[in-house]
Amino acid sequence: MHNFTLFRTLVLRPLLSEPLRTALTLTAVALGVAVVIGIELAGGAASGSFESSLTTLTGTVDLQLSANGGLDEALIAKLAQLPLNLKLSPVIETPVLTSGKVSATLFGVDSVQALKAPATPPANDAQIAVSEALSHRLRARPGDPLTLRLPSGPATFKIGPLIAAKDAEFLALDIAEAQRILARYGKLDRIEVTVSPREDFDKVERIIRAAAGPGVAVDKPGTRGRENQRMLRAFRWNLRVLSYISLVVGAFLIYNTISVSVVSRRAEIGVLRAIGTTRGSIFMFFLTEALLFGIGGSALGILLGRAMAEGLVGLISVTVNSLYASSRPAAISLTWPVVLSAVLTGVAVAVVSALAPALEAMSVVPAEAMGRGARETVFRKRVNRNLWFALCFGVLGTIATAQDAVDGRPLFGYAAVLLFIAAAAFCASPLVRGGVALLSPVLRRVFSAVGLL
Repeated sequence: MHNFTLFRTLVLRPLLSEPLRTALTLTAVALGVAVVIGIELAGGAASGSFESSLTTLTGTVDLQLSANGGLDEALIAKLAQLPLNLKLSPVIETPVLTSGKVSATLFGVDSVQALKAPATPPANDAQIAVSEALSHRLRARPGDPLTLRLPSGPATFKIGPLIAAKDAEFLALDIAEAQRILARYGKLDRIEVTVSPREDFDKVERIIRAAAGPGVAVDKPGTRGRENQRMLRAFRWNLRVLSYISLVVGAFLIYNTISVSVVSRRAEIGVLRAIGTTRGSIFMFFLTEALLFGIGGSALGILLGRAMAEGLVGLISVTVNSLYASSRPAAISLTWPVVLSAVLTGVAVAVVSALAPALEAMSVVPAEAMGRGARETVFRKRVNRNLWFALCFGVLGTIATAQDAVDGRPLFGYAAVLLFIAAAAFCASPLVRGGVALLSPVLRRVFSAVGLL
């Protein structure tokens, strides 16, 4: 009970008396946690099923031909002349936005009938096939107009057949029409090859590689999928790690808040130490203050992060579809592991950032606490030390930038960012002291004694 009374007097009362600073610190922690949760939830949802919708619908594909910058469609005619029993499917695949800002994948294929549309294929090029899932999301039916937002300008089609394809969201056009509206005449994204079971697959693959030439990649679909999955994991890892940088802002504000609390209450801490309060109790008082910021900020951050994920999932899914593979965003799911991870992260950042000022509070000597100049003397002694720390962290950060990736992950790059942030932090106090020394003559001349202070 005695310790709670001291905690209320030393910590809670000053926090309540300074609502703006308290609210700012809570908000900083909340925003940091919100960014972490929002990116984690949106990244997981945006990845979706990951498997190409077209491959799912058209059945098994044995080989895929692709090249940087696209394939010349003359290649498909060359392959068709080979003395092999093959099915060749030219494909154009690109992410598009509808007029309602819904992201989907547009496929240009040799025949919309190949997509197993249950209804009659489009009667003319002005019609577009739509998956049932996308039609439901757009609240559109066959015969309704649908406008696509393209780099060349808007293009309007009449919705033709609805394609039953599980929950995949995509659009399909005849490949010639797709080339026209995308201004990609004579170009294909890939050629999908299905080999007859009666053929020797290894022999067929060798012949196709020789016919395709050195600039064309010939892969099995699984190889392409694994490579895309590897790149997508790296993309999500980068997003996840960079989101944690936002917590650094919260850490600095908590450090600042606790440090200000210690400095402004040094006299009270000295009195408490003089009447018998233990160092451990003083340490726990200020650490508990940080713990309150961590818990409160994390709780608010979970709510903000869930709302933030709704806006982020669309942006991330566009990037995933553009760079890696077509996928349909899944539903955003806020699970207990994610919630627990967020709370632990927020609390850990708050507690770690408060360790230094809490240790300083417990080391206050009653006699020194009563001396007004003691704090300034200690600060002056630390300026040169901080410069050395800044130099060391800067050198280590520079060395880290020259290191290679570890298992495909730029771990040293992340370390370099943190080291440079630490170097900038340790430069703060010398810069403040230098700025004060530089401006003092001018301020004293303009504002007299007030400027000097």
